[in-house]
Amino acid sequence: TANAIANPRWIYAGQVLTVPAAAGAAAPSTPVVADPVATPVPTAEPAPSAGKRIVIDISDQHLWAFDGETEVYSFVASTGLPGLDTRPGVYSVLNKIPNAWGGTWGIWMPDWLGIYWAGSLQNGIHSLPILPNGSRLWDGYLGTPVSYGCIILGVTDSKLLYDWAEVGIPVIINY
Repeated sequence: TANAIANPRWIYAGQVLTVPAAAGAAAPSTPVVADPVATPVPTAEPAPSAGKRIVIDISDQHLWAFDGETEVYSFVASTGLPGLDTRPGVYSVLNKIPNAWGGTWGIWMPDWLGIYWAGSLQNGIHSLPILPNGSRLWDGYLGTPVSYGCIILGVTDSKLLYDWAEVGIPVIINY
C-alpha cells in the first residue's frame, strides 16, 4: 500500500520501496532498494491436486505440464538471455493467440500463451519464432537461454501445450 504497487505479491531487483515504520514507532518511513540478487517469493503455489498447471525450471531449461499429480508433458525449453531474463514467479495463462505478432522484434510467435507483463510487453510461452524470411529463430538452440524473456518450445511441443492449456491455469516459473 505504501508503494502503490499494482501487484503487491512481487517486488523486483532495483525497485525503490518505502518501508513504513511500525504503528506507534517514532521512526519515519525509510526508502530501500530491493536486493538485485533476491528472487521474488510467491505468496501461494497451487497444491499438486489443484488441477492443470505448467511448471518451468529456468536452471534446467525445462517445462512440465501437470493435471493434478499426473505429468502430462515434459519438454526441453529455452528461457531469456541474461539481461532479458525470464521472471520467476507464480502466474497464470492470461490469453491464447494462435499466431502472435512480436512487433518489437519483427517475429511471429505461434501457439502464444501470454503469462505476465514486462513493462508494456507481455512475455509468454510459444513456439520457435518465425522470421520474415520464414526461417525459425533459435532453431537448434532449445535447452539454452536464447529468448527475449519468453519461454520457447519446439514446434510440435508448443502446439501440444497450446491445445492442452486453458486461460487461467497456473504457470510456475522457478530456478
